[in-house]
Amino acid sequence: MQSEPARYRVGMDERWKLRDLYDFPHAFIQVYAFVYCFDSDLPAYDAERINYALQEYPWKGGYSYVNIYTVLENQVNVRHRPLVAEIRYASPGYMDLLLHIAPALKIGGAVMSLIGMTVTAAKAYDQITKIFAAVSLRRREKRVLELKLTLQEVQELTKLSKELAKAIKFEGFELLAERTKSTEVASKLLASHYRRLKILAGFVREGKAQLPSSLPLPLPLPGPVPTPVAEPPPLKKTRKQTRKPTGE
Repeated sequence: MQSEPARYRVGMDERWKLRDLYDFPHAFIQVYAFVYCFDSDLPAYDAERINYALQEYPWKGGYSYVNIYTVLENQVNVRHRPLVAEIRYASPGYMDLLLHIAPALKIGGAVMSLIGMTVTAAKAYDQITKIFAAVSLRRREKRVLELKLTLQEVQELTKLSKELAKAIKFEGFELLAERTKSTEVASKLLASHYRRLKILAGFVREGKAQLPSSLPLPLPLPGPVPTPVAEPPPLKKTRKQTRKPTGE
């Protein structure tokens, strides 16, 4: 398994607003950390730290769903945390990122799948949020924050979450439910992941960004930019040649 960071080229085109330079990287970093920790074979620094957050956070409020991304980002190996290698803003341009290539390619595939299954994903997400709203209302009315979901709600949430997971190519939902020990928490985390992927999909739809989902990655534009590859090629040592003296 590749351990060294590799270049991942995000294509850039059209007109980027100043706000875009915050929205795109912010969403990408969070999605990358989520995939790295929950949908890859890559080891987190401290899996028990993630499990503690998943099981002990006060998930009935919204704060924890934002805060969990800080936990996940800190659990990504330092060598694999995305760094900007180079940006060239032109038409077309690019943003070269140094990171672990596997989660990045998965993000590209998830975005393309979401674009192709927009309606399916949106319907599943809407139904999931309706269940959340109904449960939240029932808890407020009965003033019981820890009121559990009914068996029917759990079954419906599981079905809808699997549909959403399929639409965004997330293969770790069952494991996520096992780690959280709660279908509700796992479904809310999946919904949060979907919302961030939707931001990235918006950039692709508008022609502002291209996210590769397979190798080989796009070739670089002319200029002193190394070709992006999955594995940096090893350096070759060359022997210094000496010229034989020629006769007079």
